[in-house]
Amino acid sequence: MTTEHIRYDVTDSIATITIDRPEKRNALTYPMLDAIREYALRADADPGVRAIVFTGVPGQYCAGTDLGQLHDVKPGTTADDRPTHTDGTHWFFWESSTPVIAAVDGPAAGLGVELTAQADFRIASNRARFSWIFVQRGLIPDAGVGTWLLPDLVGPQEAKRLVFSGDFIDADEARRIGFVLDVVEPEQLLDRAYALARQVSTGSPFAIARAKQLMNRASRRTRDEHLQHHVVALTECQLSDDHAEGVASFFERRQPKFTGR
Repeated sequence: MTTEHIRYDVTDSIATITIDRPEKRNALTYPMLDAIREYALRADADPGVRAIVFTGVPGQYCAGTDLGQLHDVKPGTTADDRPTHTDGTHWFFWESSTPVIAAVDGPAAGLGVELTAQADFRIASNRARFSWIFVQRGLIPDAGVGTWLLPDLVGPQEAKRLVFSGDFIDADEARRIGFVLDVVEPEQLLDRAYALARQVSTGSPFAIARAKQLMNRASRRTRDEHLQHHVVALTECQLSDDHAEGVASFFERRQPKFTGR
């Protein structure tokens, strides 16, 4: 399926969301962002989808928000007037219960890198570059990812260096600081992303969803708070059909057939 400039495909239980606006370096309009969100939510709700790959057309990943589409903020506007910036609307990859892999080929800047940071895994081609460019436009990271999640991913000092400077870093440096899992040649990028998608989606979707939720929130909780949420998730898993199937497949010496229930 295709919405203007956004393509969506499901093959072999992997959903692929592709930005296709190379003439504008895949810069996002608000309708494009809405389409990415809708496709991400559709994939997450589809029991036949076990992983999501987010990417762009070759050589162009996402240059951020189309500056020609920016909405003016009127004088007197308060945070209460902007609920979509506080209700998690723009955090759909992070909230997804399905594993998300970002496959980056070309520049990822602004909102493009904010979406990328929400993914569970990032694979980059050797021509990928990353920048939290916001301060060079008089802004802070617009989805709040660079100021909340990025310090967990790369450490506070590296996060502040990236956000305060707005500098671009290349794929090798992104891997060195832990933002990127792997760097490959451009022609190998999607193969590597799909291989990883298959690797991280063979287990129980029921268990993976709960493990992801626990890990995403672990650094914000005390150990005791974490264990309280952990035992809830563990009990749900132990009562699930997927757990029964996992045990049965072990004793029957076959591959499990998980249903996500």
